[in-house]
Amino acid sequence: MDDLYCAQVIEKRPVAEAQVLLTVDVPVEVWSAHLQPAQYVDLVLPGMGPWRATIASRQGQEFFEFLVKEVGERSRRIAALEPGEEIQISRPKGEGFPLLMHRRHNLILAACGVAICAMRPVILDILLARSDWGRVLLFYGERTADRFAFLDEQDKWREGKVEIFLSASRPAEGTQWKGHAGYVQDHILETAPDTRDTVAFVAGKDEMIDGVRLALGRLNLADNKIILNV
Repeated sequence: MDDLYCAQVIEKRPVAEAQVLLTVDVPVEVWSAHLQPAQYVDLVLPGMGPWRATIASRQGQEFFEFLVKEVGERSRRIAALEPGEEIQISRPKGEGFPLLMHRRHNLILAACGVAICAMRPVILDILLARSDWGRVLLFYGERTADRFAFLDEQDKWREGKVEIFLSASRPAEGTQWKGHAGYVQDHILETAPDTRDTVAFVAGKDEMIDGVRLALGRLNLADNKIILNV
């Protein structure tokens, strides 16, 4: 196992149905290694194997934020942590999204479920220098309307000229939904954005990623312009 460091929860707030945003104070050995948006870490509690968590906050900060959806034993234990409690954390891993390499491009951001946390730091970075990028479109899918995270931040994203397209795949199972009913890849095809001078960042389950790749291919975006946070 990789080296682990002690971190402490400093804030916890609900952000959607069965989802919390944890703010964790991390040591310098950890935060200084956070170099790209959408990198991830392993989180470990006693008696529990590593749980992969994508960093939902911007790099260069002495704390990390994690979106935790209560869908399994490990995530429920992590979501139950309260301020003052400790957790073990690895250094950031993965290549993340090479945002700065694609200045002057249009960006398509596609995510479903908890993978929206990979797009949040990308958007926060873009808003700091909005004129460095062209058109920015976020396609974000959830099962039902009550599961969309960061709704309280999305007005600011829109003010920064991030175009947001939300899709609920099972709207009849949740609260009333008047938006797009279906999957992210369907919404991309229906919107049919111009893919010239465009790069796509994609995060989510394998089936969703495959569907988005097919949709973007039909819109003439080359596969080497579709980047995953691996």
